[in-house]
Amino acid sequence: MKLLLHPLPVRIFHWVMFAAVMTLLATGLYIHDPPAWLRLPVSLMRELHGMAAAALVVNMALHIYYYARTGKHTEILLLPGDWANVRSFLRYYLFITAHHPNYGRYNPGQKALFTSWGLAVIVAAVTGAALLFPGDTTGLQRLLGGLNAIRSVHFLVAAFFAASVPFHLYLVFTEEPAKLQAMFTGYVQKEPKPRPPKSP
Repeated sequence: MKLLLHPLPVRIFHWVMFAAVMTLLATGLYIHDPPAWLRLPVSLMRELHGMAAAALVVNMALHIYYYARTGKHTEILLLPGDWANVRSFLRYYLFITAHHPNYGRYNPGQKALFTSWGLAVIVAAVTGAALLFPGDTTGLQRLLGGLNAIRSVHFLVAAFFAASVPFHLYLVFTEEPAKLQAMFTGYVQKEPKPRPPKSP
C-alpha cells in the first residue's frame, strides 16, 4: 500500500534548497580561495553565487507561505511541546533503546534541523546582502559590527549548512531509509495492518 508522505511542493522545496545550498558552498569556497588547479573566472562564480542565493531566498519564502497556508507548520517547526520527546529521541538515535517512538511525520531532531535551517537562511540572506552591497548597507554594517564581523557570521552559517547535511542523512537512514525514496516519488510503501481474526 502506497502512502503519500511528501507532496509535490515539499519535494520541489527540498531539492531546490539542496541544489542552492550545494552551489552556494562550492562557489563561496571558490570565491574565498580559488584553487590554483581550477582556473575558473571569479566573476562567473560570483554570478552563480548570487543566483543560488536568490533561488534559496525565494524558495524559503514560498516554503514558509506553503506551510502557513496549509496549516502544517507544526510538522516542521521545533515547538515547546516537542522538547518532551527529546529524551526518547536521543535514546533511540544513540542506540540505547531499540524502541522507535511515533513522533508523527518528523522527529524532534529533524524539526530542530528544519527550524535552524530557516533561521540560517535568514541570517545568510542578511549578511550576504551586506557583503554584496557594502555601499548601501552601512547602517546594517554598523549594527552588526562591520564587514569583517559580517564575513565571519556568513562563513559560520556556511559551515553550519555543510556540517548539518551529514547529520540530516544520518537521521534519514537511521529512522527509515524508505523515506528517502519518498523524497523522489512522494510515496512510501506501507504494509497493510493485519485484520483481527473473526470471532466464531
